[in-house]
Amino acid sequence: MVIIYDFDGTLTPYSLPQYEIIKKCGYNEEKLMNRIAEKLTNSEGLYEAYYKCYIEILLENNILLTKENVCLGADKVEFNNGVIEYFKNFQSQTTGVKHYIVTSGIKDYVDKTVIRKFVDGVYGVTFNEENEIYKDIDILLTDKKKVDVIKHVQKDNQETNNIIYFGDGLTDSFAFEYVHSIGGKNVFIATKNESMETYKKLNVKGIIDKYFEPDFSMGSKLSKYIQTQIEEEKCK
Repeated sequence: MVIIYDFDGTLTPYSLPQYEIIKKCGYNEEKLMNRIAEKLTNSEGLYEAYYKCYIEILLENNILLTKENVCLGADKVEFNNGVIEYFKNFQSQTTGVKHYIVTSGIKDYVDKTVIRKFVDGVYGVTFNEENEIYKDIDILLTDKKKVDVIKHVQKDNQETNNIIYFGDGLTDSFAFEYVHSIGGKNVFIATKNESMETYKKLNVKGIIDKYFEPDFSMGSKLSKYIQTQIEEEKCK
């Protein structure tokens, strides 16, 4: 069995990455989104616009795009309730279940978080480097490209279709649809009232198997569901 997780909004309470280095440049979420919106009006895609703004903001503030700066605050990321405990208990060494994070956030940043040691792989945005300085985007993991990553994970795990995908919004719709098409299971994590509306839109398609509040603690409905899936897998 393979379980794949979106990161922002699924494992964390924030739908957007909370990069500390951007905050140090005087940008809160609203100010950043306003700047991104300006680029979107010029036919930029969401993720292209986001990371162009990210790089511009750092350069404007004379901050080098080093891994140290980009990963600032990663070790202090706020996770949803019970996430760390969840990964400790369900890690592959003890359950045989493989865990992967597939995110449109920065891979190096997620690699520096406290849960990295409990998961089997992280896929995300990467940069081209020159003399240890990030220059520009190498891999931009858009919503559609998440499907390519899931296919890659399948290949690395004996072409398995036994996949559970965790997501929190419409940005996960391509992944949800693909996992459903291969007979896997989809779990929707809702953190805000508007998430219920998103869930309803996706559920009309019949592609969501379970809906949970963001409580990963042992004994929660979510963790009990995963425990049941693991036990059923062992009985096959």
